[in-house]
Amino acid sequence: MDKQLFKTLEKVYYKKKYIKDKKGCQTVIETGDVYDIETATTKYSTTNLSPEELSCITKSGYPLNEITHGLHDETICNLKEIIKHPNLSLDNLLSAYIAGFGSFPRGRQPILSYLFARAVPAHSFCNSHEGTVCEVCSLQKEFWLEKGKELFRKYWGYSWNEMPSSFYLDLSEFSELAPVVPTEEDLYIFNTVIDLIRNAPKEETVGKLEQRIKKSKIIPHCEKYRLRGQLITLAELGVMPNPYIPPLFDGFTDFTTRCDIGRKIPGSSRSDIVLPLAGWRGENGICEERFYELFIAQHEITI
Repeated sequence: MDKQLFKTLEKVYYKKKYIKDKKGCQTVIETGDVYDIETATTKYSTTNLSPEELSCITKSGYPLNEITHGLHDETICNLKEIIKHPNLSLDNLLSAYIAGFGSFPRGRQPILSYLFARAVPAHSFCNSHEGTVCEVCSLQKEFWLEKGKELFRKYWGYSWNEMPSSFYLDLSEFSELAPVVPTEEDLYIFNTVIDLIRNAPKEETVGKLEQRIKKSKIIPHCEKYRLRGQLITLAELGVMPNPYIPPLFDGFTDFTTRCDIGRKIPGSSRSDIVLPLAGWRGENGICEERFYELFIAQHEITI
């Protein structure tokens, strides 16, 4: 994404919402953004932009305030179809993921979206309690997305293995981008992070690992949840193993079972770290066989 466009969109999607008075109390600032409770989406105001910035968005064709509507069954079918796209080969996705550590933050989410799309079984919406969330995959029966905000978060480097409603949008947009080749710096950062995980103290938790990686200052602009997304990918690839559920690379665990297991993991009720990453401890280290399979034998990374 063009740097000027990125900076402009940041002003649209992440406006300052509070101001502190002399006593330190926060007062809400009117942003002009309008939340629609029926679709759970926001229409973002652009009144804080200059004419030049508005022109930048218009000329780019960026889907600002474009609301998309999705249905569970249609989305599952679309996910199964999109992963056939030649730009969504595992090799290209792993390249983008590695580049996501430095030069190409947009590359972080697609591998997770792909792994979900590949592993999830073809199925119709299922909820035995007449709820709105599928008990198989956690996708809502019907949902809406503000396309621009969802894509901007991905260009900013956020990634997650939950909330599959945005996975098709992610893969569809990413499939139209040219394949990415990691830089030498990207490879250095990635290999250094792998070594930090490989040499973790046996009792280390994910939270402490994140702190240790951040303190190493190896990842540029390292932020808690963007880093966690990268670690979630290693867990879903099986590179960071856990004893509770198989990673998406190896198979699919239905949403109900996943929730039941998650509640039984020590400390999980007090944590926002999700499975399978939540099941990792320092003693699990790195699955060297899987790391070799994905990043050396197939991807020809030098370590």
